[in-house]
Amino acid sequence: MSIETASVPAIDMRAITQLAESDELGEQFVAEIIGVFLTDLTERVHAIGLQMSRDDRAGIAATAHAVKGSSGHFGALRLMELSHEIEGRARHGQTDGLQTVIDSMVVEAQRVRAALEAYRSNYMRGLVR
Repeated sequence: MSIETASVPAIDMRAITQLAESDELGEQFVAEIIGVFLTDLTERVHAIGLQMSRDDRAGIAATAHAVKGSSGHFGALRLMELSHEIEGRARHGQTDGLQTVIDSMVVEAQRVRAALEAYRSNYMRGLVR
């Protein structure tokens, strides 16, 4: 069953709150790991595109698995779901429709990026006050 993009926020604020509570630096920690995650996400989405062009299904599966795991820290449910689907299709050689799911993941990654950048921007403004 698919989670519709419109019905699910790009990120789950409860997951971010848990992240903040897990470290003594709190919100500062979250702001820092958002930067790391976004850099990593950009690189991994790019890698999946390259792997797709080389028909590297094992690479696609491994990269999608990594995106799935890191997305969970921010409660990016739709991105996790799409990454899971890509991983499964690549592992099982189901290439029909794989590019369509990858395209959806790229769009969702942009949505997650925008939400996390907005969160980080709001946090940074709060520090400046």
